[in-house]
Amino acid sequence: MAPVEIAITPTPAPDTGAIAPEAVASSLAALLPADSVIIDEGISFGRGFSRFTHGAAPHTWMQVPGGAIGGGLPMAIGAGVALAGTGRRVIAIQADGSAMYSIAALWTAARRQLDITFVILANRKYAILLHEYAGVGANPGRTAMDMLDLGNPDLDFVKLAEGMGVAGAQAADMKALNTLLAASFERKGPFLIELLTI
Repeated sequence: MAPVEIAITPTPAPDTGAIAPEAVASSLAALLPADSVIIDEGISFGRGFSRFTHGAAPHTWMQVPGGAIGGGLPMAIGAGVALAGTGRRVIAIQADGSAMYSIAALWTAARRQLDITFVILANRKYAILLHEYAGVGANPGRTAMDMLDLGNPDLDFVKLAEGMGVAGAQAADMKALNTLLAASFERKGPFLIELLTI
């Protein structure tokens, strides 16, 4: 008896509405190139992304398991080096705070011209640590809260990327995200999208 194949069609990429985890994951699923590799260090915003991509083109999903932050960008570089010349795209879903632990990875991506799309989820705070405080019922004071804020001044990941040789653009809505994702998947070399999730 022949195996039964079940066709799962991804939801179309949403181009209206607020930037929300479900919408971003649905856009990824709808636009994802076949045989791409996703490196997921989306932390708080990216929780649950993978379940919305079940209908996407065949892909590999690698998730940073937790316990430490900052490993996503170096993992994307490793995947990009391993896949160089194969035509397979790497998509790095990266929280902004943890990106700063290993931001020099962008320079390596530019130097090696790796086919990586970096999606920086910019909420301008260490949201995972705020969730941890809430989870244990802590009531942190002003000093502790200031240490979890990535503003004053706001980080500008497009300029950081450009300073290291990686082209980039900012997306503040779903339509812009979809346009930038689709364009990045068609180009050679690295590209960074700073997605404003605030």
